[in-house]
Amino acid sequence: MMKMEDAERLYRRHFAMVYSICLIHMKNEADACDMVQETFLRLMQSRFVYRSEEKARAWLVVTASNCCKSALGKSWRKKQVPYDPVLHEIGQEEPDNLLLQMVRDLDEKYGLPVYLHYFEGYRSAEIAKMLHLNSSTVRSRMAKAWELLRLELENKYFNN
Repeated sequence: MMKMEDAERLYRRHFAMVYSICLIHMKNEADACDMVQETFLRLMQSRFVYRSEEKARAWLVVTASNCCKSALGKSWRKKQVPYDPVLHEIGQEEPDNLLLQMVRDLDEKYGLPVYLHYFEGYRSAEIAKMLHLNSSTVRSRMAKAWELLRLELENKYFNN
């Protein structure tokens, strides 16, 4: 098992990244927090040996994605009321970073590669390896995501 000090250090350094990945997948804060907890619990229970920051980050990205995908596939989740972005925005304050919020609101297959590339600094080949996709698929999903973001911004700010 991992040393408690190493797990705590990784938690402090990478909580925001893991939370963002989970929020992209789960689409709500409560479920995202549950998946963050599950990710770090798996880290502490795993035989992962902390050797480099980059390996730890990659492990956390893959594990967080897998935790979320596993939770989304459970039968009890399919019976829940679907996420409604209009209801979600009611009572929400303006986010500190509008672009980050827009990326989080994208479908996970578009939002996750964009988040990992632009906010976490991974190259498309690294993202492809983590998500078990071709590099060209990652690049095309990022291009589609930017097109969706552009259209949303145009509709929000220029078509009023």
